[in-house]
Amino acid sequence: MNGIYLHFIIKEIKPRLLNQFIHRISIKEKLVQIEFDDDALFVSLFPQAPGIYINKKVANFIKLSFFDEHLSKSRITSVEQLDFCPVVVFTTERIEYGQRKIKKIKVSLYKEAPNLTLISEGIQKSLLGRYIEKEPKPSIFEIGIDDLQNPEILPRKFEGIDKYLARELNTENLENLKKFLAGEKAKPRLISILPLRFSLFAKEYLKEYESWNDLVADGVLKFFEERERFLKQRALNARIKKLNKKLERLKRFMIETERIEEYRITGELLLANASNIPRGISLVKLFNPYTQKEIEVKLDPKKSVQENAREYFKKYKKVKRGLPKLHEKVKEIEEKIHKLKAGEEIIQEKGEETKLLFSEKEKASPFREFALKSGSKVYVGKNAKSNLMLTFKFARPDDYFFHIRGYKGAHTILRPKLQKGKNPQQEDIETAAAIAAYYSKAKGQRNVPVSYTQRKYLKKSKKGKLGSVILMREEVIFVDPGLPEI
Repeated sequence: MNGIYLHFIIKEIKPRLLNQFIHRISIKEKLVQIEFDDDALFVSLFPQAPGIYINKKVANFIKLSFFDEHLSKSRITSVEQLDFCPVVVFTTERIEYGQRKIKKIKVSLYKEAPNLTLISEGIQKSLLGRYIEKEPKPSIFEIGIDDLQNPEILPRKFEGIDKYLARELNTENLENLKKFLAGEKAKPRLISILPLRFSLFAKEYLKEYESWNDLVADGVLKFFEERERFLKQRALNARIKKLNKKLERLKRFMIETERIEEYRITGELLLANASNIPRGISLVKLFNPYTQKEIEVKLDPKKSVQENAREYFKKYKKVKRGLPKLHEKVKEIEEKIHKLKAGEEIIQEKGEETKLLFSEKEKASPFREFALKSGSKVYVGKNAKSNLMLTFKFARPDDYFFHIRGYKGAHTILRPKLQKGKNPQQEDIETAAAIAAYYSKAKGQRNVPVSYTQRKYLKKSKKGKLGSVILMREEVIFVDPGLPEI
């Protein structure tokens, strides 16, 4: 994404970002989600579709533990773009142990290596491997008439311009662009999806938008849809290619099996001429009365003529038995290829129905979820792997962890709905404890002990089984196992 288009986006979404509190930072593939109360900031770090926009929160993302630990509960105090560079710096603040801590998130959208970097006291950690920083160049306002004659040099000479915008700039478009930068309303256009490209001046385009945020949000969604279609198509083509190779091998073998009768005839000729064939030779010429021609027959010199004849009869019977199965296998593979090619057509015709993210039919949640009357929520792991994900990836430091004492059971997390500094309602604690007891080996008992503590007082057990944890602080409550009324 070029710096000028990023300027328009930041100018549009900046008022919605200031003073937002960060609740969670998560990722799916190379799409980062910074969650707020009602929506989220998305940062696409795909080289083919770099971008930034605000949209509704998405549930099926994985927490970025390091970034989340440093930035959750922080307030965004400023959003600044570095000149017209494709770089944005978010300044955040939060109180840590009574002290005000300032931390920054630097989002770099250079197409060569989009990245997100956390900057704090003594820390500078990038999410992805490669990070690029470039020296700022003169701005677009310094472009002269002579510069427009060489669009190839514009991206190298001036800040915020990529090769696509450079090709569109003429005297009229340059003046219009300056007006847009001064505040005049513009309608951005979606040019292509893979790679993701925008324009202000293109005559041919896929769609025109009223806002930059809508353009980027819709563009990234379409990019994921097209990308998944492309990946499915590639996997399908690879599968078809593999089956075609297998089919070719089988058909070559079928051609060889057409010589099946030669094995039987060779065996018969060897027996008919056994008295005339000396032992110990490896090749003999025999007259074939069926073709009225002489043929060469290979022999094993260590075996007698009769034993060599039996070997040819064995080959004949083996090939004859396998021939029907061979035909069945060829037919089966041909049908598979036909079905896969039919699927290929469906992918090409209905690519818009395939979605990698934001699908209406999202994958089943890895946790059980219960909504309590107070507005709080309880999450329960489904297995050892789910328990670990729930407790150490999904749960926030101030969430509450519950687990049955003395029995095997699921990890249970209470996410209370409460004001800062307040404790959860006793009723919520009792309900969460009852749920934890219900999903345990003590389900059929009464008045069972359940340990609970805040997530920040937990750590993984290095010696225990998968899902084992150590509670550095804990309280115990006795409850009857059960589920809340819905």
